[in-house]
Order: sequence, then structure tokens, then C-alpha cells
Amino acid sequence: MASTVTPATATVQIVESLTLGGVDRGGTHTRSISNVAEADRRVMTISTTGNSVLDLNSANGRGEFVRSAVKYIRITNLDDTNWLQIQFRKAAAEVCDLRIEPGATFMLSSGVMFAAASGSFTSFVDIDNISAQADTADVDIELVVLAV
Repeated sequence: MASTVTPATATVQIVESLTLGGVDRGGTHTRSISNVAEADRRVMTISTTGNSVLDLNSANGRGEFVRSAVKYIRITNLDDTNWLQIQFRKAAAEVCDLRIEPGATFMLSSGVMFAAASGSFTSFVDIDNISAQADTADVDIELVVLAV
């Protein structure tokens, strides 16, 4: 059976509105991602003991995406009180942790990262897993993944 899904162009727009001292300090950035053939958008609860959010590898599956096909990942902390820790992991070795404040968003445009104890850049490595852990109480996140 041939697929009836036709790849499309996704448009991501970031809008900042701010007037400071009577001067417009806002801005807009728009990015188009062509040939998007896969899209996943979900709300999920993240516990204080942690949850796997998604895996990036060489095959699609439940909660899994082909790393090289992923062009956009957005994680939004939907909680209004508690922050969220996001962890990007390469197998069991390289790890990068970020804190996402209540109501804040973090976006990625690929499945690669750099993390090292020395702080000296050597090379990017593939992200194999993204996991999350809530601060003091469970939080909901919105996860969006777009792949070509």
C-alpha cells in the first residue's frame, strides 16, 4: 500500500512583544521546515522521579524517531509553579542537563549535542534519549516533534 501522506512545509514562528521606555523592543522570527512527513504532538505528565520523553535512533517506533530525520523538537513546561529538568543523553556517556522554568519553552533543530566536563569543544555527538524530571511536584509538558 502506498502512503497517501504528502510531505508539507511546517512554519515555526517566534514572536516577542515588548515596549520598553516607549520603544518597541519586540521581534519576530519565522523558520520554514520543508518536506515534513512525520509530526507528533502530545501532552504528558513528568514525575519527580523522571520519565523518558523520547528516543532518537535509526528506526521509528513508539516514542522513537529517526535521529537524522528530526528537524524540530519543542518541549514546553506547562506548569505555572515548578521548573523542569531536561536531560539529553548519548548512550551512557555524554549528558547535558537543562532547567526549563514554569511556562518556558526549549527548542532543538537537530538530534546532536556537545557535553563535556572540560568545557573544551571536541565534536558533536548524537542524542540517543531525552528524559525529564519534575522539581517538587509532577508537571505537564507539551512535546512537539517534526521529522522529514
